Amino acid sequence: MPADHGSLSILKLGGSLLSLPDVGDRLISFVDQHQIANPVVVAGGGESANLVRTWAERFALSDSPAHDLALKAMALNGDLLSHLDDRFTLINAPPGCSDLCSPQQIAVLQPLRAIAGLEAQLPHAQHLPKSWDVTSDSIAAWFATCWNAERLYLLKSIDLPAELLHSQPNSDVTQRQRNCLANQWAQRGLVDQAFAEFATTIPSVAWCNLRRKGLEVRIF
Repeated sequence: MPADHGSLSILKLGGSLLSLPDVGDRLISFVDQHQIANPVVVAGGGESANLVRTWAERFALSDSPAHDLALKAMALNGDLLSHLDDRFTLINAPPGCSDLCSPQQIAVLQPLRAIAGLEAQLPHAQHLPKSWDVTSDSIAAWFATCWNAERLYLLKSIDLPAELLHSQPNSDVTQRQRNCLANQWAQRGLVDQAFAEFATTIPSVAWCNLRRKGLEVRIF
């Protein structure tokens, strides 16, 4: 298992949020408002990944090449994000002193290299499945699990329905309850189908509608 990076927080930025001209400012404000230490952003595929889906259908691509192309779509969006503000810095692994010049900087993960580096350390059974069931939600959760991050933030374009919130404090939620909640999110199409497999051991998961600059909602 890779080294413990428990001080990290993984922020999955929904690809649809890249339609907002001020998405970079919103992300920086979120990090600053919640005083998130050691943030690592995983950018979703958004419109770029949707193009890959179109290609997969048009050219009858199998899951493996479609998955690889979707990862490149995520990488493209991460590259874009890195150009929106000087505080964003592309990285290939958990940030260290050599990666970030200032604690004010926000790491943006280059998923292709980071996945290759992690999978080189892991048994094959723990590699990411190459399937449309595994999108950027699960990929961000996989990174959080592999690096023992203390929390995962899902930054989305919609509110989480009230009936899918959990009223208990994080410490009182069992792994079975976490799995049930994550599966309910997947059934409603709020996350991908594999999310529960990767997310239920993360100490804390939060949801925020960044499109309306909503406050963080801690789920479990």
